[in-house]
Amino acid sequence: MSERVLYPDEEQRRRIMDFIMAAGQTLLENGAEVFRVEQTMEIMARSFHLREFHVYILTNGIFASAGTAEISEVRNVPVRTTHLGRVAAVNELSRQIAAGGLTLDEAEAQLARAQRIPFPNDWVQLVAGLSGAFCFAMIFGGTLRAGLAAAVAGLAASSYLLLCERLHLPGGFRKITTASLITLVCLPLCHLLGTEASHAIIGTLMILTPGIAFTMGIRDFVQGDYLSGTIRMIDALLVAACIAIGTGFVLWCYSLLTGVNIA
Repeated sequence: MSERVLYPDEEQRRRIMDFIMAAGQTLLENGAEVFRVEQTMEIMARSFHLREFHVYILTNGIFASAGTAEISEVRNVPVRTTHLGRVAAVNELSRQIAAGGLTLDEAEAQLARAQRIPFPNDWVQLVAGLSGAFCFAMIFGGTLRAGLAAAVAGLAASSYLLLCERLHLPGGFRKITTASLITLVCLPLCHLLGTEASHAIIGTLMILTPGIAFTMGIRDFVQGDYLSGTIRMIDALLVAACIAIGTGFVLWCYSLLTGVNIA
């Protein structure tokens, strides 16, 4: 379609609908808020003259129709991660579409480029895990030695998470085993360094905490998306439970084997 048609035919309407659904899915699966996804899709529909467009979004699904429901689509979004670079790219795309600067062909090509924006390199994620664990341990009152132990545990946890991603392991299993690994690394390191393990363990576990999911859940509640907010809050609570299970199991085993009660 070389230009925008005020009354697009059926084939063009379906193509526009597919594009809008793909844009919404890209936003949703990369960490955008529900209300922002709805708003962006509605702006795109108006800009491409797709009439009678209605959309309802949950945290794991998109339901949309256009033209008195003559066109309807449902998309499942089972995997959700955080890639704000892709979110920003789609938001910029929607602004260009609203300004009238893009045809549908150009918009589809730009969306495809946004979907291919890569995640940070492995070494960046490893450094982020190391430095994040160190800083959190220090923030929570740990000594420099506790911070060093947390840094080693953060590096080990980040490496393990990258491995789990390549093996496509379930999310709950990842969180439980990563929390266990962090505790297993911190206990002997802190013993060797002569410092308490609590600050190192807590600081490193902070890189696993679902802060974004919890915050997004609150924002969904504020915007009136109570069902989506509930789903996000449940996700956050499940992650917190997995972290507690992994850490608690290792501490229980350590206490059982050594007779030392770790409070």
